[in-house]
Amino acid sequence: MPKKTKENKNKKNANKNRGTNQVRNTNDNKFNFDEEIVIGLRRLDEPNIKEEKNNKKTKKQNQNKKTKSKKDISSRKKRANGKVDEPEILIKSKYMNNYEKEIKNREESKSNNKKKKSKKEVKNTKKLTKKQELAIRKRKILLKIIKWLTLMVIIIGGVIYAMLSPMFNIHEIVVQGNSKISSETITSLSGLSIDENIFKYRTSEVIEKIKQEAYINTVEVKRKLPNTVEITVDERKATYKLQYGNAYAYINNQGYILEVTSVKGTIPLITGYYTSQENIKVGNRLSTEDLERLEDVLEIMEAASSVDKKLKNSIKGIDISDKNNYVLDLKNEKKIVNLGDVSNLSTKMLWINEFIKKEDGVEGTIMLNVDLNNDMPYFNEKV
Repeated sequence: MPKKTKENKNKKNANKNRGTNQVRNTNDNKFNFDEEIVIGLRRLDEPNIKEEKNNKKTKKQNQNKKTKSKKDISSRKKRANGKVDEPEILIKSKYMNNYEKEIKNREESKSNNKKKKSKKEVKNTKKLTKKQELAIRKRKILLKIIKWLTLMVIIIGGVIYAMLSPMFNIHEIVVQGNSKISSETITSLSGLSIDENIFKYRTSEVIEKIKQEAYINTVEVKRKLPNTVEITVDERKATYKLQYGNAYAYINNQGYILEVTSVKGTIPLITGYYTSQENIKVGNRLSTEDLERLEDVLEIMEAASSVDKKLKNSIKGIDISDKNNYVLDLKNEKKIVNLGDVSNLSTKMLWINEFIKKEDGVEGTIMLNVDLNNDMPYFNEKV
């Protein structure tokens, strides 16, 4: 049985091979591109291997970039939230350490260079002698002096140029505090003139010129820039007069002779003075003896005004020839008073006031040149 089966199988296979060979023989006449290999040609359906490889590479690169960008975004978010992976911190610390080391190296190199320079300078200075050092210092000092001098010259020149410009020409002269002397005479005495430079004159010179007028006691001159000059004056007042020939010399309380005039005026007349006629000139002062007696006269007038102002006004003349016995002339009351010295002036003025009331309209002399502690004053009627 087994032998027959094997033979049968072999027969069947042989028949099959014959059928296939017949089919191949029939199809041998046709050209099949799929089964045949042609040298130098490529199948249309066959894929390009190189292109596929390039496409794969580009895809991988794009994927790597995306993954990197995602990592960067995640790392930024972690930084913002304060969460950073340990490897990133380590990398940063390494970079920071390297950066700090570089900065330290640079600073050390700079400091070393400075030290080298300073050492060189020290060496150079050591090489200089003392004379050379002194010469260098002198040159530096001279240069500084020259610079300051040039600056000062420039500044002074600019100031002088500005001061001499027509902007500072005088347009107005104002005089204040004058009553006796007119403003025109004061301006003429000052030497100032309109349309001349305001800085041309010294204030001290102007004051001296104005003080030549005897009535002027003090003067103050001010420049009110740009073009006004202000003169403030304090005048002396004539309080007494001296008989000077047929004229009168007016004096003030300080004994200055202010004016010599023929006008009699209403001020009290002082007689019996010791100043010589030659020295009675405007601007001069009385002699020392007369100045001492003038102080007594002022005390007498003050005592009279303290008792009664009418009594002071009624004194029209004072004889100062005898210091121990001043004589008062009460012309309106037709009486003369032998006052004595200037002791007990207040009581003496009270006695004068009483005698004027008692002997009203009676011409005579009131005798007060007595010892008031022991003797009584009296009145001598003129016969």
